[in-house]
Amino acid sequence: MNNPLILSKLFQTAKISSKSSFHIANKVAIAGIIMTSAMMSQATNAANNNAVSTIPIDMSGMTVTKHEIAVMQVLSEICPSMLNNNQKQRFYKSYNVQLRELMPTLEDPKAAIQYLSTQQDYRQILQSMRSWTMSFSKQENKAICEDLANASF
Repeated sequence: MNNPLILSKLFQTAKISSKSSFHIANKVAIAGIIMTSAMMSQATNAANNNAVSTIPIDMSGMTVTKHEIAVMQVLSEICPSMLNNNQKQRFYKSYNVQLRELMPTLEDPKAAIQYLSTQQDYRQILQSMRSWTMSFSKQENKAICEDLANASF
């Protein structure tokens, strides 16, 4: 895989980083918690899909979960304000690459996120991911944002 998922990238960064082992352990733990939370939320957030959209997106055949997409959407909401201009540009590039990696069969992954945002079940997942992400310190969230901005794809 030429463009690894960001969580895989975080683990790789942690392995090669020369930072203190405590800092590395924190990043690895945060990445692990993101994955665990996404899986747990998926199991507990069953909801009715009553919203109607005019732009249906076929997500069948994709292995990405709505929780993974929600995590990326939350990062796109919180990261830009935590980064300088150069980091923002790199973040947006990495974000777009990551979306394509998560949804390779879709022509426009951003349109998929817009569509999902009209769906009640996704909105609940998204709100859960926002709350969960905000439970971390600003420094921990900034470290993840910087890792995504500095990811090489």
